[in-house]
Amino acid sequence: LQWKDDGSMLAIASTPRDHKAATLRIANTATGEVRDLFTETVKTHFESITGYRVLWATNEIIWNSQRSDWSQLYLYDLTTGALKNQVTTGEGPVSEIVAIDEKARTITYLAQGRMPGQDPYLAHAFRTTLDGKGPAVLLTPDVGTHTIRLSPDNKYLVDTYSTADTPPVTALRDAKGALVM
Repeated sequence: LQWKDDGSMLAIASTPRDHKAATLRIANTATGEVRDLFTETVKTHFESITGYRVLWATNEIIWNSQRSDWSQLYLYDLTTGALKNQVTTGEGPVSEIVAIDEKARTITYLAQGRMPGQDPYLAHAFRTTLDGKGPAVLLTPDVGTHTIRLSPDNKYLVDTYSTADTPPVTALRDAKGALVM
């Protein structure tokens, strides 16, 4: 579930016992009204690796789906439930939403299996635009599984990465992924 900052609305994703669907519902806490926004159905088992994020200020939602056989992110209209666009593409799953910059209309996320010649289980950080038209910018090029922390102004990121046979390395990078130190 995800609350609106003022507590007036609540987004709830629910699944039936067989987990073959997920329904996003929006609840108005003042009136008690609950409306179904949309339902996604699958043949086997609905699994959302990253969950979803509501962008209350713009009445949008970032929804995770495996409809393309990979975990990808999609942008929906929160009022109508209509799909606006696919945000991420590519082989390998999106595994985590790190941050959304609503003002800049960008999303930073982790994904696996997108680096040719590397172990497909290694996670790297990327940034792209919410309209899905911008290229996915690689922020963490070094070999390894990466975890990142963004600075409050989104101008820098702390990148910590390692592999099974190499110890962790921590680097400071700028917003485009260039090594600072």
